[in-house]
Amino acid sequence: MPTPRIGVLSTDVSDLTDRIREMGGEPVSPILPSARPKGGIALAREWVADAAHISCSHVCLDALLVADEEPEDLAGLVLASLRLNLPTVAHPPPDASLFAALAALGLAPLAADPAELVVEVAENDGARPRKLVEDFSLANALRAAYSLGGGPQTMVHLAAIARELGSLGFDQMLRVLVPETTLLAEPGSPWFEEHGVAGLLAHLGHTLHETRTVEGGLREVLPSAPPAPPTSDESRLIFLRGRASGTEALCRVTASDEEITGECRVHYSEESAARAVEGGSIAPGSLLVVGGCGPRGAPGLSRLDRLAEALRESGLEGSIPVMTDGLPPTETRETWISLVSPEAARESVIGRLRSGDSLRMDLLEGRIRTGVKAGELEGRKPYEPPRPTGASYAARYARSALPALEGAGFG
Repeated sequence: MPTPRIGVLSTDVSDLTDRIREMGGEPVSPILPSARPKGGIALAREWVADAAHISCSHVCLDALLVADEEPEDLAGLVLASLRLNLPTVAHPPPDASLFAALAALGLAPLAADPAELVVEVAENDGARPRKLVEDFSLANALRAAYSLGGGPQTMVHLAAIARELGSLGFDQMLRVLVPETTLLAEPGSPWFEEHGVAGLLAHLGHTLHETRTVEGGLREVLPSAPPAPPTSDESRLIFLRGRASGTEALCRVTASDEEITGECRVHYSEESAARAVEGGSIAPGSLLVVGGCGPRGAPGLSRLDRLAEALRESGLEGSIPVMTDGLPPTETRETWISLVSPEAARESVIGRLRSGDSLRMDLLEGRIRTGVKAGELEGRKPYEPPRPTGASYAARYARSALPALEGAGFG
């Protein structure tokens, strides 16, 4: 039998290539460009997906091993693997909720050595990603990710994977499953340190669909169900909607939260909002509105890490709710209303709000209400994003990007 050729898609391949050689495989590292267009996480994901797909298309490979520490880069590599449809193993990432999602999709092994496993699936022409990733495994991935506190970023990447597959009804699925999925275990908790992602999936076993994975049937590779996680935190994600406007947003809440209210302080870039916080012009009782951060406005869907740092350093973290068409920072458990759609770049409500407007988020009813009369709001001049120029990758993306909950890929 010829030596299987394994495409290693990773930013740091040295340890992986050595291990593949030890297992009897021939590692091949397709060249991926280090430069990328400036923009948000969805733009980075699409760039990585296209670059990896093109690079691997010109090389004869028997299987793929994908690995990366950045969620958007790893999601891009998964998209490329779906396009190539070669047997694929995903190396478990450090982000626990993303690891849980990839394991539930059937791509990341729970127990096996990824390098040994990818050589095995190459030799046996193992299950290809388009056989593993389907509606039932996508539902498993949603439950697993949000049981570990995964945020909106995971939802966007899973939506992009679903769109790549041509999966119908994923948007309805996430609107049903995500709000009813509570936080079961914190990634840094003693329970998770002992039982890990495999233990979480085993605990969720009765709610998960039986699906195939790179290691075999999902239920076959799970350990015995561990004791229930000792947590009282019922944090969950809920969808908020404006009845008349069609506005939709995603908000992380706890069992004690019933509403979020505040007087708007409106900015149309993360930099402007962060400077306002650092300059002391944002006081308790305010609701910080940050538009222009969505797929088209950023472009590429910004994650507002700098703003989160400014709030933390100013002692305002947890006391100032943030409403944005972008993404909250990955690790936050604070009050962020994110992925507001339609985004500001599409002339929506968030692009017509002004400082001094009042907003109320009714978390029990899932409603967004404003004190501004509809006629006045519609008569305001909407936010105008900077015009993308030229034929560059980022400009093409900004002109055609899909909404975040549709994956924020190219339209």
